[in-house]
Amino acid sequence: MANLILWRHADAEPDSASGLDSDRVLSKQGRKDATRMAAWLDQFLPSNTTILCSPARRCLETVAALPQLNNAKLKRQVQVVDFLAADRSVEQMLQRLVNDDHQQTFLVVGHQPNLGLVISQLLGMQSACVVKKGAIWWLRQRALANENGLAMQTYLFAVQQPTY
Repeated sequence: MANLILWRHADAEPDSASGLDSDRVLSKQGRKDATRMAAWLDQFLPSNTTILCSPARRCLETVAALPQLNNAKLKRQVQVVDFLAADRSVEQMLQRLVNDDHQQTFLVVGHQPNLGLVISQLLGMQSACVVKKGAIWWLRQRALANENGLAMQTYLFAVQQPTY
């Protein structure tokens, strides 16, 4: 991967009508924040981006705020994937996201603490990062030459929060 863009779902209602956590919807503030973050992201999102989303309703509502999902000319498909569900492991996420395609960009819409754990593992940090509701963390990878050939370096490119 060349770019890994991690977007935590925006603020959600504390409960759902069904009682299931996965059915919780965005709050009024969450809808505003998702729209604001989607507008920021839309300015910079590479055209070759693969969009992956947790099946949780609050994640689906967050990603639906992206303008290119609502524009027929720029239509992109969102892939709803179980490995991003709130109860899945970080290892399952990393197996699916980290690859040798140095042109690939993933936009991942998911949950904390897994997003923070993915960030800390890729950056070699001791503790998990805190990804605030609605925030976007953009990681990049680049190949660096060393005495053993090429080594991949992951670095933090940008962090954006709904309160920017």
